[in-house]
Amino acid sequence: MKLPSLKNVLVAGAIALGATATINQPSQAESRQGFYCDTSGNKPVTVYTNFKGVSEPWIRWTSNYFRDAGYNKLTRCQDVSHRLETYRHNRELKFITVGKMNGQNVICTANQVNGRCENLILTLKPSEDGVQALNNILAWRQAGAPPLSKSNRMPYVDLRAHLGIPKE
Repeated sequence: MKLPSLKNVLVAGAIALGATATINQPSQAESRQGFYCDTSGNKPVTVYTNFKGVSEPWIRWTSNYFRDAGYNKLTRCQDVSHRLETYRHNRELKFITVGKMNGQNVICTANQVNGRCENLILTLKPSEDGVQALNNILAWRQAGAPPLSKSNRMPYVDLRAHLGIPKE
C-alpha cells in the first residue's frame, strides 16, 4: 500500500484550512459594522453602519484643501473614518463639537455638553466657520434635522442614541 506523499498531505491540509477560514468569514454587513470609508462612488464618503446593517453617510469628502499637506480626500476619509470607529469602539463618541487643538479649528469629541474638546475628528480650514462646518458635514442630520444654531455657546451634537451608546 502506497502512503500519500508529504506534499499531498500538506496541500490537502491547506485546502481544508482555506475552506474552514472561508466558512468562518463574517458576512459583509458584519465586517462593515461601524465607521468606514466608502469609495464605491465618485467621491469618498465616511459611512456608519449600525448593528442592524443599516448604512448612512456621515461625511462626504469634497475638498482637497489639505492635499498639499499630504491629506487628499481619500486619505482624510480613511483617517477620519478610522478615528470615528476607534472612538465609537472605545465609547468616546458621545458628543461632537467644535474647538481648537494645536491652534487649529477642529471638529472633535466631547464627553458632555459644555465639555472640552477631547479627541480630534478632523481639522478645518483656517477661515472655516466651525458651526457651519459641523452643520454641513454630518450628512445624516440633513434628513429633516434642524440646523445647528450659532450662539456664544458651542454646539454639541449628542450621538449616544444615534450610535446606540447608553446614557450614563
